[in-house]
Amino acid sequence: MMGKTPEKGDMVVSEVLRLVPGLGRTLSSSIPSKVIHQGVSTAQVRAIVHLAEHGPLTMGDLARGLRITTPSTTGLINPLARMGLVDRDRDDEDRRVVRVKLTSKAKTMAGQVVAQRRTEVQQALEGMDATAQEDFLQGLRRLAVAYNLDVEED
Repeated sequence: MMGKTPEKGDMVVSEVLRLVPGLGRTLSSSIPSKVIHQGVSTAQVRAIVHLAEHGPLTMGDLARGLRITTPSTTGLINPLARMGLVDRDRDDEDRRVVRVKLTSKAKTMAGQVVAQRRTEVQQALEGMDATAQEDFLQGLRRLAVAYNLDVEED
């Protein structure tokens, strides 16, 4: 840590611990009003966005991706199926396996959510030059790796 006193390092750690959880909650709850008005919860939007990013998944894979239990996933998916936002298909080879996929309505919804979040992040990064943005991204990736999150390398 050249040029950094332990006090400065402690201050940075404290700020990261204070800011990151709130940023994660705020970003994941950023949902366009037209989506909210359709009666979809924040947790359900999270499942929809996850399915949009990762394609059709088994209930178990969706649960792992969302870091929740399979019964909790069932509780998220059942209302989405009733709303016509997801379809469930049985695997032809193993009828016990259920795959969940988004309907076109849910794909549109996911696109709206992701577009809003992208715009918000782009606006937040506007005051940073390209090097600062890359350094920031590298720091986020290091944190993600430290917490065993899936991180795609460039």
